[in-house]
Amino acid sequence: MRYLFIAWLMSLSFAGIAQQHTFLERHHNLQQIGERALEHQKPVVLFFNAEYCRPCELLKQRALFPLLRFNQFPEGVQFIEVFIDDEQPLIDFYGEPISAKDFALFYNLVELPAQVFVDGEGQVLTPAIVNNGAYEFYGALVNSRIERAMAAMQVQP
Repeated sequence: MRYLFIAWLMSLSFAGIAQQHTFLERHHNLQQIGERALEHQKPVVLFFNAEYCRPCELLKQRALFPLLRFNQFPEGVQFIEVFIDDEQPLIDFYGEPISAKDFALFYNLVELPAQVFVDGEGQVLTPAIVNNGAYEFYGALVNSRIERAMAAMQVQP
């Protein structure tokens, strides 16, 4: 009976680990994301990544996922992951197809990982966070940028 209970607890913890990836969506239609952001009057955080980017994965695992899992950010803010090396084109905020690499260049990104804070039309609201390895301060930095983004949108958190 004790082993059954331990196995049950382990299955719950593994389920939690598997679920944390759902907090960072990988979406190809940013127009839909933008419409949802405009409807809820919340910013979108674009997390730029690449399959080869080890620092991106470390940032996600050590800082972003724990913060997302425990709801450390304002409700309704969407976190979208964009892989710049993805072969499938994106639909940008205006409904036009664009390669993920060109989409990153649109935001003048030359270094990864990078997080860009935009409104529902894809307009930049705050300076991007680029290549941040200070995991202990990451949550405060992101929250600060979200607050600035919401102020730029004239929305109260």
